[in-house]
Amino acid sequence: MIVSCSRETREESRQVRLDTFRSVLTSDLQVSFDAITSEEDCEAVGSMLTTAMEEDLTLSMAIDSIKHAELIDTFTEEEVIYFFWYYFDHAIETGTVRGP
Repeated sequence: MIVSCSRETREESRQVRLDTFRSVLTSDLQVSFDAITSEEDCEAVGSMLTTAMEEDLTLSMAIDSIKHAELIDTFTEEEVIYFFWYYFDHAIETGTVRGP
């Protein structure tokens, strides 16, 4: 019997988690998130997320669920944006995700 030992890499895992996060964002939030180029941009996108969550209970519940799954329940919306931008999007883009 041969068992496959193919494990998901850290980069693949982060990509799945980033995709999950992005999938709950509204299209305008996705565009704004994708346009982040520095930490300073996270404040404006975080404010947009706060407003969107106040207006959309489904989005709010989805973000709360993701925060809980990521163990970042106490993060503000700005911190959530920074977390997913810096540790996921930016890290994948720059190749700074440590292996395996």
